[in-house]
Amino acid sequence: MQMRAGAVSSLLFQGGLIFFLAFFMFACKPKNQAELYGTYIADYDIAKEKLTLNQDGIFIQEVRLKATSKVNIAKGTWSYDPKTGYISFEGGFMLVLNGFRKLNPSYARPKPGGVSWPADKYFGRILLGGAEGVLYKKVK
Repeated sequence: MQMRAGAVSSLLFQGGLIFFLAFFMFACKPKNQAELYGTYIADYDIAKEKLTLNQDGIFIQEVRLKATSKVNIAKGTWSYDPKTGYISFEGGFMLVLNGFRKLNPSYARPKPGGVSWPADKYFGRILLGGAEGVLYKKVK
C-alpha cells in the first residue's frame, strides 16, 4: 500500500512540529542564580577550561592550553539576571579565542570590563556561552 505524497508531507510536518515543541518545552533559562552554582567544563580545539561558580559570587577560571599544557587561572565576580537569562563576569575573565576561533595571544591578561553570556537549560542540563565556539557544560 502506498501513501500519497501529501500524506507523507503532512506526517513529516507533524513529526517536526512535535519535536520542535518538545525541544522548546525542555529548553529554558535557569530560574535563579542558585541553579548555576557549580563546576563547568569547556573542551575545544585549543584549550580545556574549568569554570567554578561559587555561591558567594566569585568565579575561578582555569585554562589549560592543549599545545603546551600551560595553565592560567583567573578570579573575579559573577552574577545572573534571570529576566534576560544572561550570566555576567567582572574582573578578569579570560577570553582564550579571538573572533576567528584562533588563540588570543593576550588571553591571560584580560582587558578591563565585563563578559556576558547566555545561560541555557536543555533537558535539565545547564550550558553557558556559545560565543566564539566555547560552550561550558555543567559537570557538578
